Order: sequence, then structure tokens, then C-alpha cells
Amino acid sequence: MPPYPNYYAAARPSSSSSSAVASCLVALLFLLLAAGGAAAALFLLYRPQAPAIVVTAVQLPAFTTANGTVAFTFQQLASVRNPNRSPLAHYDSSLHVAYAGGEVGRMFIPAGQIAGGRTQYMATSFAVPAFAVSASAEQPVTISVPASGPSPAVSAMVQHEQQQAMEVESLLRVKGKVTVLKVFTHHVEAAKVCRIGVSPADGRVLGFRC
Repeated sequence: MPPYPNYYAAARPSSSSSSAVASCLVALLFLLLAAGGAAAALFLLYRPQAPAIVVTAVQLPAFTTANGTVAFTFQQLASVRNPNRSPLAHYDSSLHVAYAGGEVGRMFIPAGQIAGGRTQYMATSFAVPAFAVSASAEQPVTISVPASGPSPAVSAMVQHEQQQAMEVESLLRVKGKVTVLKVFTHHVEAAKVCRIGVSPADGRVLGFRC
């Protein structure tokens, strides 16, 4: 008869139970790592991003001046691209116009939706009521113009003639939400500020920089 039969009989079930627990822990760890990797891949693939705004044109088609004040119609054309795979539902978006650090006009942009990976053009036009122009607008101002603004020839003419200009600012703010995998909703927001040089005599846009 082999020695210590009771010892070996008790040891065998204990060893088998430990192996089963270890296998379960390894399997659980593998599942957690797989779930974490899948979540990271989905986040990188569907992570919400703010829309990209590009201002392509600014005009003041109506412009009046009287007794040291000016009033005009402000028009701006911008493209808004949705870089997400999911649609972007935008709301509470607005365009603001400021002069000398104070807001002189605004308009709210109607809500809408931009499909994933698509670009939508936003044409805005509204009347800015009369406001006083400061004396600094009578000084020569050089407006530098990037590639997105008027042609280099126009920029060179403005810099060469040193035309008198007043400067206004526009702020286009786009707010919205992106629903990832039809479950998770993320709020996104983007803004674009432009400095616009305007002739105080006739309202011509001499250049803009965003």
C-alpha cells in the first residue's frame, strides 16, 4: 500500500480547484483587455470632434453714414465641415458683429443637420443698426489679407494706398451635438473670429483676416 493515501486523496481536489480558478482569472483578464481594446478602437474611430469653420467672403452691400455714425447690412459666407462619421445637429448657432470692443449686431442661425464628413455653407445677412464711429477710424490702417480673403492684388493695393479704414469684428459660433453609435451624445462647439477692414466712406470691404 502506498504511503500517505489520505494526504494524496485530499490534495488532488485542491489542486484541480486552484487550476480552475486560475483559468477563470486568465479568461476574465483576457475579456477585460479585449473589451478595453475594442472601446479604445471605437473611441478613436468615432470620437466626437468640433466642426471646422472657414469664412470665405464678407460684404456690406448696404452702407450709410450720417453725423459720425454708420449703419450697414452685414453679409458673410462660411463653410462648416462636420469631421465626424455621425451627423452633426447644430442649434443655438449665431453670428455677432462688434466694433471697438462692443457688440453692434447679431443674428441667430436656424438649426439644422450636417451629415457625417460633409460640408455645409452658411450664408448670413442682417442689418446692423447705426452706431458711432470713433475718431481712430480716420487714421490710415493697413489690413493684412490671407489666402482666404481677397486676391493679393487687392491686398497690395490696400497696403500701397494706405486707405483709411475702420475695423469691425465678426464672430461665428456653431454649437451642436453628435450622437456616437446612436447611443452616446456629445456636445461640440466651434467659433471663428474675423477682423474686417471697411472703408468708412462707402463701406467697401478692404480686406479681412480670420
